[in-house]
Amino acid sequence: MPSHLNPPFKHRTYTLPSQPMQFQRGKGKIKPVKIKRNAKLKFRHILFSLFLLGGIFYCIQQAYLWLISWDNLTIKNVAILCRKNEVKEEIQRYLEGRNLGNMLLFDISHLQKAFTSHRWIKEVSVRKILPATLKIEVKERSPAALLKKKELYLIDEEGVLLEIIEPGKEMNLPLLIDSNNFQEEYEEKLKSAWRCLTSLSNSEKEQLGVIDLTDYNNVIVQLKNKQTKLILGNDHFAQKLKSFQEYRSRLDRYGELEYVDLRFDGRIYIKPKNNPFGDFISNSYKEAN
Repeated sequence: MPSHLNPPFKHRTYTLPSQPMQFQRGKGKIKPVKIKRNAKLKFRHILFSLFLLGGIFYCIQQAYLWLISWDNLTIKNVAILCRKNEVKEEIQRYLEGRNLGNMLLFDISHLQKAFTSHRWIKEVSVRKILPATLKIEVKERSPAALLKKKELYLIDEEGVLLEIIEPGKEMNLPLLIDSNNFQEEYEEKLKSAWRCLTSLSNSEKEQLGVIDLTDYNNVIVQLKNKQTKLILGNDHFAQKLKSFQEYRSRLDRYGELEYVDLRFDGRIYIKPKNNPFGDFISNSYKEAN
């Protein structure tokens, strides 16, 4: 029977006591062993670090001193963005002849505080534009109404007195009045006025001449060139004015009216100045005194 003296590896047989050896990787991860070395910090290392830090801080200090004394960073130009020419001219006069100094040392907050104290300036933004320019953007206050105290004032929506208006000067703004010259409850009365005005359309606002705020819970208005007082209460202002316009032709037959009370739903109370109808008016329309 033929046989191979040197059979291939896969056909070799193993006899006892030798057995084939198998290699099996362990299930857990092998953690590398780190060799710890204790670094010794010597005195020359500490000394070198101190000299290095000192050199860095010294360079920074010298660079800063050079920058704050550099002529190219001295403020030379001021750009003012403002729609109201009078305010722009006042800002220019305020800055004229002032040495604003170096751009890095200039205090923006101080300038903003000085400008916002101006009656016409609501907000102001000051920015630095390198190398030597300041940019000032101004948001002006917008006139919202005329207000009658001892003098006639132009005011904005926050109630800031902008300027005194000469009597007889025509302005297309409602006039706010108060029998006590707004000595009490000023803010509450203004809120009532703005609540009334914001509820009206532009065309309805243009018809208003006077808003009486003596009692801020009861707004009374007068239309332009009319003496009749329209009592509106404290809500639904636009709806009540619309009701008055709808019944206006019917009310005209009673002549000139002292007031028209529109505070009650579905009812209108009037008081004529001259009552030629005797008891007819008082029986048909109850007076709201």
